[in-house]
Amino acid sequence: MQNFFLVLAVFGMVLAISFFARKSVNRNSTFFLGAFYTIFSIYTFQTYVIESGLLLKFRWFYVWPLPLYNLIAAPIFFYFLTLIKDEFVWRWRYLLVFVPFIIGFVDALNVYAKPQEVYDTIINNAYLKPGERLAVQYGFLNINQHYVMRFLWQFLALIGLLPLLLDFIRNLLKEKDRKLLIWVISLYVLFILMSLLATMFAFEKLLKIDFLRSTAPILRTVNFVFYVVLFAIGIMPIYFPSILYGYPRSKKNRTTLTTTTKEEEELKFGLDVDGLMNQLDTIKESGSFYEQDFDLTSCAKALEIPPHHLSYFLNQHLGLSFSAYRNNIRIEKGKTLIALGYMDRNTIEALAQQCGFANRSSFSKSFKKVTTMNVTEFAANN
Repeated sequence: MQNFFLVLAVFGMVLAISFFARKSVNRNSTFFLGAFYTIFSIYTFQTYVIESGLLLKFRWFYVWPLPLYNLIAAPIFFYFLTLIKDEFVWRWRYLLVFVPFIIGFVDALNVYAKPQEVYDTIINNAYLKPGERLAVQYGFLNINQHYVMRFLWQFLALIGLLPLLLDFIRNLLKEKDRKLLIWVISLYVLFILMSLLATMFAFEKLLKIDFLRSTAPILRTVNFVFYVVLFAIGIMPIYFPSILYGYPRSKKNRTTLTTTTKEEEELKFGLDVDGLMNQLDTIKESGSFYEQDFDLTSCAKALEIPPHHLSYFLNQHLGLSFSAYRNNIRIEKGKTLIALGYMDRNTIEALAQQCGFANRSSFSKSFKKVTTMNVTEFAANN
């Protein structure tokens, strides 16, 4: 089990470095996510050190991370906030998120202000009596009380974001951005589970009751779920790399100057509308849309933007999903070929392949949806 925490620590640090180094659309959200994984990595590495009996070799690595761990609610809270709003504007009420950090900082200073013998005693007792180390009083609170406060604060911060998050999810459902929807819901649920399970364990020790340890199967099950949650939080970004670029939301015009309709439109979408449309026209002229494997990811790569940005742009600017936009282009080519007499010498199957469809059925279905006529009827009228 000790090696499990070491693996998580390595995963966390690699992710943190990649987030800080990434040139993203939304620098704020990637910064806060990187800050979380930094804390996550340090926390899991210290757990590995303690569980492996290496604490005496890393005596310096014990008290000072306390304020850092108590800060864990802040990057989580600000990550979701900046992802939802696509901007970060400081509000003084956000200081409430830092209350555990401030208390932890004062308590850590209190330990270091005492003679060296006090610190050595804390380390030796933590090594010899690991089951009692959470009861050690640092100043205002003991370690277990800090533990409860830390994860309870995380839970309350996440609950405070729930109304905003629900509105955000409703927008994603309308925009059919499935990948971002899965990422946001999954990460939020994992953080909620993490805070709840950790708080339950801490309250059990704090109140000296055995509601989790009443039976060995219950304890093993809860432990297993907690470790799965930690592991999932550590590896999730590997499956969602494009999500970490951020999410384009409406931009507010902060100037007092009168803008043209074109400028207002560009601000509304937060993207270069004319530039993207010109690039899409260029891709269309190149014939890429008529390749069967040309999908949202391929198009976004050609445009050098994240896939969910392209999906958002098409939905908001043209009112179309990528699939509908691509099919319209392909059907237009089909109509042109029919008008040029292509059907006089070829079959519908051949026409479907020329337009990028995998088979006659999908082509005929899309053709009728766009033109309100089937292929044969359209050919007879042209």
